[in-house]
Amino acid sequence: MLALVRAAGRALALPAASRGIGGGGGGGGVGGRPGPPLPLSSPLAGLSPSFRVREPPKPQQVDRWTEKRALFGVYDNVGILGGFKMHPKDLIVGPKWLRGWRGNELQRCLRKKRMVGDRMFVDDYHKLSKRIRFLYRRFNRTGKHR
Repeated sequence: MLALVRAAGRALALPAASRGIGGGGGGGGVGGRPGPPLPLSSPLAGLSPSFRVREPPKPQQVDRWTEKRALFGVYDNVGILGGFKMHPKDLIVGPKWLRGWRGNELQRCLRKKRMVGDRMFVDDYHKLSKRIRFLYRRFNRTGKHR
């Protein structure tokens, strides 16, 4: 009699057979996914119940009226509306030695020294000269142009 009770207790304690990996891939049981068992064709059939599908990130709020976005393309029609009298480089505000000009830092410093060096304060002129010396050394020692 005691052997029968022990055998019945062991039979009740065994979990039911289910599809999946990790102790309860089917439905409704303790530790499994809620709901009916997953079919074998489901992409989640072999995964553990702790698997969670991540949601895509929420779209961020973007300020559409920042200065950069608001003024984008503002000078595109200068030639059409202005009768081609002005070039867009003439509308650029900034130091005289930089308007409508392109170049690297050494060329920019040399251009500044040539154009406004005689009107600069002594300390600023000294710092500019030091920067030019440093850039000469750097450009002559490194880079593709050697």
